[in-house]
Amino acid sequence: MRTKHRKNEEGNVLICALCTLVVLSLIGANVLNNCTTRFNVSSSQVRSWKESLMAAEAGGDIAYAQVRKTVLDPLNAFKSEAGWETVPPVFPATRPTIFKSPKTEFGANNLKTETVVDLFYYYPTTGNPWYRMRTRGTAPVAGKFVRVGMDDRMGVGVKGDSLLRKIDFVSDHFIAWYGAEGDGIDKKVVGVNAPQITRRIEQIAAPITPFEVAIKTSGYYYGLGPAAQIDSYNSKDGPYAFAADNPSSPRYKDARSGSVAIGYPIIPNDLNGMLYGSVSTNNGTIRPIPGITGTIDNNVPIYIPPFRMPTDLPPPQPAPSTVDEGEYTITPPVAGTPQTPTTYLLSSLGTVLGAGHLTIYPVGTAQTYVAIHVTGDVTARLTVKNNVHVKVFVDGNIKLKGRDCDNESMLAANLQYYSISRVLPNGDFDPSFVQTVQIDPPGNFAATFYAPSADLRINGNPDMIGAVVCKTFYGNGNVSWHYDRALDTEGDAVDYRIVSYVEDLR
Repeated sequence: MRTKHRKNEEGNVLICALCTLVVLSLIGANVLNNCTTRFNVSSSQVRSWKESLMAAEAGGDIAYAQVRKTVLDPLNAFKSEAGWETVPPVFPATRPTIFKSPKTEFGANNLKTETVVDLFYYYPTTGNPWYRMRTRGTAPVAGKFVRVGMDDRMGVGVKGDSLLRKIDFVSDHFIAWYGAEGDGIDKKVVGVNAPQITRRIEQIAAPITPFEVAIKTSGYYYGLGPAAQIDSYNSKDGPYAFAADNPSSPRYKDARSGSVAIGYPIIPNDLNGMLYGSVSTNNGTIRPIPGITGTIDNNVPIYIPPFRMPTDLPPPQPAPSTVDEGEYTITPPVAGTPQTPTTYLLSSLGTVLGAGHLTIYPVGTAQTYVAIHVTGDVTARLTVKNNVHVKVFVDGNIKLKGRDCDNESMLAANLQYYSISRVLPNGDFDPSFVQTVQIDPPGNFAATFYAPSADLRINGNPDMIGAVVCKTFYGNGNVSWHYDRALDTEGDAVDYRIVSYVEDLR
């Protein structure tokens, strides 16, 4: 049977195929256009999401630089001329001193950042402040497609809509839900001029204290004698007792931290004695030997911050104003605290020949805190009674006998000497300025010395407890040196480090 062929139906299949192709092309073009639009939106939002964190971290860096200035350049920290606002606590204080940064806009994409810094804590034994920095960084979201294109889904069954609440299309979601400070207080709707993403980070800046090792230098080192010894202990466990060669002793764990850090390329002959600890040098050639029990690292850049006279001490007492020949005593009018010690200003502490004796008594049985600023040299004997904590800030040189550091508690943290670095008229430190710290026999002692601009020399064979930080070090005797590990957190802050970083993901 033959099928009848109709000429008027020729090309029907071709037309149907073309129509199908046209429909599919339109669908594909629409899908492609929609995907392109969503991809562009998503790319813009992802970029803004990342840039807002960059802005927050940049603001955190700005605030951290100001925190460091509280130690390194206190007269220029959080200055109003730079746009910082200081909000002091209201008595009775319900919140700490607050520093608010100016709103900073930067970059080609108009990123914005601002930080609130609050002094929220004083370390109880040193009075050093801790700072919290809460920073917000904002980046604009390009495009007019008011829809979230990002997805934070981490796996099957995990809801991925949280980013929807982190893009502010019309109003600031954080203030609306949690309040401006994130504490649930004063919640309100605050509009935004254009779509934006804001991310918030919180950082904690903790003080760096100076006495992390037994001896630290930024320059040359030579010492000690061939029969010298450096070990350690922890005064929190009781008075010093040698335990560095007794693994069964409960104090052994703290007995091998008598470390030294030397910012100079020293050679093996410059490091003598028995060292129960580790050695760090800046390009030195020290090698493992039986006289070094810890690790050796010859590739450690060592920086010692200069030291400025603290600017937050209370006004000095009227007397005494100098200590020369004879006996002088001080009993402070109040016991004070680590952050508010009783302060004295002396033109000298001792005579050129080393005469003079100053004794400091506690207020009753209370822990008593005293700060002494000496604008000249220190040569006199200083007796520190039990329960007294003394810091001596020295503009000039220090020349003492071991017995002149008469610290009755034998706790090195209770007698601290600080050599003040010289500042040039432009505010920079003078690198050419050199002080001297010299300790001669006779006498054993317990004290610490922070002298970043000083050549420090220890003569003789004292038995000493403490730590020194200096420019150069020379010791020619067989010193028995005991580093107190409790000094890890003692001393005035010399810098700050970031110890905590958290992002507020609400």
